[in-house]
Amino acid sequence: MSNPYSNKKKIRGWKKQVRKINYWKNYNLTLDVTKLHKSQRDYVKVTIDPWHRLVKRNPPIWYNRLILEALIEIYLNWHKTLQESGKPFYLKIWLFDHHFINSQVVAATGDWIVGYNNTFIKSNEARTFTFEKYKIHNFSLENFQWELHVEENYFYEKIDQISEAEINKIKQKAYRSGFLQNGDRYFAIKTGDVWIGTLHTLY
Repeated sequence: MSNPYSNKKKIRGWKKQVRKINYWKNYNLTLDVTKLHKSQRDYVKVTIDPWHRLVKRNPPIWYNRLILEALIEIYLNWHKTLQESGKPFYLKIWLFDHHFINSQVVAATGDWIVGYNNTFIKSNEARTFTFEKYKIHNFSLENFQWELHVEENYFYEKIDQISEAEINKIKQKAYRSGFLQNGDRYFAIKTGDVWIGTLHTLY
């Protein structure tokens, strides 16, 4: 019996897959100002089938570049709208590597600015952004400042009811650990990198 959650079928019809990017981009190109005003946050995830399912899969690099071009267009459009508002805002591209399909454009105002600025832990690795890997045609990625952060998966000792044997296994893989305010111990396992992109103010 086949796995109902599997996402390993061969991809056919790449022209159609490219058109899906344009449909998704055009749908999200305009910032929902009403939603942003109400909830102080808005974001665009890469919800393109078959890549974004319960079990996600990464597209080939050439397709990722097309998605990134679309994310840039969305970002620039949102940036113009937010600048015109004259209010402080958070606007970033979260570029996940190697889980690229999790990449998104994120906007916030008000109290959510601080929250989103603390979403990821900064990496202590001294690496520069891989411009060649993500080279696109419609925009120079060097017009963005890219900061390296850590993508993490969390385990909680009490909430997840982790056994002592499981804790020992997790400890060996854990990138860091600590305690919550309620005393529960957490373990963070690094699962990838997140490049946080911000448009240079002089652009």
